[in-house]
Amino acid sequence: MADQIVKDHTGQELGTIRELEFGKLEAFDRLGTALGTYNPKTDKTYDRLGLEIGNGNQLAWLISQSPQI
Repeated sequence: MADQIVKDHTGQELGTIRELEFGKLEAFDRLGTALGTYNPKTDKTYDRLGLEIGNGNQLAWLISQSPQI
C-alpha cells in the first residue's frame, strides 16, 4: 500500500499515513515526526506515547490536530 497523504481543505499537505507490518498504520506530520499508530486487530488508535486515543482509525484526525508550522 502506498502512503496516504492527508491534506487540509485548501489542499496543503498536513502529513502521511504509512502501512507497517501486519496491517498496522502509522501517522506522521509533514516534517516526518511520528504522531501515532492504528492497530486493526484491536481497532484502536494510539498516540506517539502509546496512549489509547479511541476506537477505530483516527490517524487522519490525529494529523489534523498536530500543530502546523
